[in-house]
Order: sequence, then structure tokens, then C-alpha cells
Amino acid sequence: MQDGHDGAASSPHMASSPNTVDQFAPNPDYDSCRSLINSYFYQITLGCGTVHCTNRNCFSCPEGPRLDPTTAALLAVKLAQSTTHYLCAGAAITIPESLQWTDSRQSAEVVPLKTMLANAASSAQSQVELSAALRRCLSNPDSLSWSFLKNGKPSRATEHQSGIDCNAVAEAYAAMLKPGQGPLAIVNARGELTDSMLSDVVAAALEDLCRGAIVPAQGTAHKLEPLRLFVIVLLFPGLMEPEYHNTIFKKLCSAINSLSQEQRDIIKCWMSECPANMFRDTIVAFQQFITIYVNEYRCIDDHVASATKVLGILWGTNQTAHLVSFKEFYNDAINELVDFTEDFARWKDIQRCSFSFCAHPYVLDPGTKSKLLQLDANNQMRTQIRGALFRSIFGGSECPYLILKVRREQLIRDTLLQISACQHQQEDLKKPLKVIFKGEEGIDEG
Repeated sequence: MQDGHDGAASSPHMASSPNTVDQFAPNPDYDSCRSLINSYFYQITLGCGTVHCTNRNCFSCPEGPRLDPTTAALLAVKLAQSTTHYLCAGAAITIPESLQWTDSRQSAEVVPLKTMLANAASSAQSQVELSAALRRCLSNPDSLSWSFLKNGKPSRATEHQSGIDCNAVAEAYAAMLKPGQGPLAIVNARGELTDSMLSDVVAAALEDLCRGAIVPAQGTAHKLEPLRLFVIVLLFPGLMEPEYHNTIFKKLCSAINSLSQEQRDIIKCWMSECPANMFRDTIVAFQQFITIYVNEYRCIDDHVASATKVLGILWGTNQTAHLVSFKEFYNDAINELVDFTEDFARWKDIQRCSFSFCAHPYVLDPGTKSKLLQLDANNQMRTQIRGALFRSIFGGSECPYLILKVRREQLIRDTLLQISACQHQQEDLKKPLKVIFKGEEGIDEG
């Protein structure tokens, strides 16, 4: 970096890393300057898409700017005028087409849900047409990805912000599932669909949405909007109902687990924007699904594994956002009914077994974790005994036990001295313990 900056370079956002910044020579050509400004604006407001970006003039950097569009535009102009440039490596030199907002784009993609549902209700000529129209509205991933946005305005999604108004999502679900009470009351005037019928329509639409929810594994910031639909479906209150487990819930878990790790991390970050009560309801829905399956089928199948993994995403959210107590993730059915001797064996046999609850400790309470520690200790002791016996057969004598010789009046001192003497042979500490009291007959099991 150069120390001599003009007025723009004195901005607190001007510090960046030479490892992530390309140097560009100024170009007096108008089109090139305009493209450079556009690129800076895109970088400041959306980021370059690099997870560990260190350029403080990039939104993807944790210490990067969080500016409103007007301030971001002013900073973009200043950066473009500077003799030293701070454009991330690989950043677009021309503004992406997806950022070139037009009236036709806004009307086609960013239609408020209230408008879509009202139009569907007014144009339908029969109950069948009304059901089909509502189902089309809710199962369109493009339209849904641009609904429920904060301030009702179109905004791009970033790795750290989804742009979704979670309260608007909750209000919309309330309106659709309880049309006579909800704020939209879209069917109340028509009276053609009952609450149960409308709930079935919503469920069918979300099932269609989850079935076709295939998002390309791309890490660039302007490809994140399709991920919004997963947050919207995760907030669906019907996930708590067993009748929707086979239709929506299983497909939702499968779709989320099919995403790339980067995309799942983005969803994990976005869920931190949820109010605590809505976040807790989502956790309860997953806990109910797992509990019902474990209670009824007494087995760990792919559906339980899939739901547990998605619950892990929510646990990761809570680790940073602290929305609920960590105890909310404990599952009583798992802790009481699962045979953890077998589960521990599956956990150890990683090559043949792809899932075990031991690999997902957030669902385990302290009592279960204590049992697992004991299982692990016993397993290590058996391993050391077998190893010692095997070595004694081929290489001389080796005691399979850790033997401590102590005096009762100096119990702690003698014990610590002998344990400290084992520091160079720490594997001995994993052997079963036997204690010999000096001057006494017999050996005590440690």
C-alpha cells in the first residue's frame, strides 16, 4: 500500500491486504471509469464473494463497510478517483446484469406477496382455479426469493445478510393459514376455501418448492438470492405438524443437506436474523420430528440423520447469535432411547457408518456425554490391554495394567509422583488401574 493518498484514500475503509487486491492503472476513458465505479459499488455493497476476504473496502470482509446505497456510491467514486486502487482480485470490471434494476425486472420478480395473493384470489373463477393460483404463487422460487424483503424494497442478498423480513414471513403465513383472522384476509371475502383446504394448498406449494430446490453451488455474492427460500420454508409453522413430515419436512431437510458447505454456512448466518421466538419454534419443529421418529420406529434412518444435521446448522447459528439456551437442542428421546454403546461403535467405525449421534453432541445432555466418556475410557483401556498382551507374546513381558504403589498416609503425594513419571509413556495412563498399598496385602481395583 502507498502512504500518499488523496482525499478519498483517507477513508477509514482504505486499508486492505496486498494478497487480495489487484492494482489497476487509471483509465481516463469515460466508459472504463464508469465501469470501475460500478465495480467498486458492487464490491462495497455486495462483496467479492470470498469467504475470508481481507480487503476493508469489500463487503465480504468482516471489517468491511456496511453503508447505505448513497454513501456507498460516494465512496465508490472516491475509490475510482484514487491513484491507488482497491479492487478485489477477480472482481467484476462491469456491473453485473443482475444489479441493473429496471421497472420490468422489479415488476416481474419483486412482487409483494400480498399483491400476488390478492391478484390470484380476484382473478380465479372457481375453487380449483383459486387453489392452483395460490399454489403457483407460493411454489415459484424466483418470486419467493424476492418477497418478504425488508422495507418492501428489492435488495441483494450477501453472505451476512439475507434481506428477509422474518416478521413479514410470519404475517404472511398467518394470513394464508388463517384467512379469516390474518391481515390479508384474501379468501375471507370469497369464502371458497376453508382453513384446512388453504393449509393443504400452502403445504403442497412448499412441497413443490422443496422438491425442486436445487441451487447451483456458486459462491459469488450475486447468486445468493435463491437461498432465501430455505429460510422462508424453515419459518413455516406447519413444520410442527406431523401431517407435513412426509411431505414438506423430509424434502426440506434433504434439499438443505444437498447444498454445498459454503451455502449451508450462509443459511446458518442468515438464520441469526430471526427473532428469538421464531428461531425457537423452528428448533421445536425439528425436535418434534426427531422425537416422533425415534419413538415410533426405534431406529436411526436417513430422515433422522438428515434432520439432525439441519438442526446442527441451527445450533451453529445459536453459537454466534445466542438466541436461545443451548439446552433447547437437547433431545430427550435420543438421550433416553438410543443405544449409545452401538452409536459409539458407529462413531468409531467412520468408514462403514456415515452417521452417529456421537458426531452431533449438541443433541446430547450432560448425562449422556458422561456415559460416552466412560465408554471411551473403557474402550481405550481394552485397546491398551490387547496391545500389551500382544507385545508381551512377541517382545517380552509388559504389564497390561497401570499399577500405583502408594502409602495410605502419603496417598496424594505418592500418586502424583508416579503419574508424573508416566508423562513420557502417556499410553500407560490409558491402562486399567490397580493400586497396591505398601505394607498391606491384596490389590485394589483403581
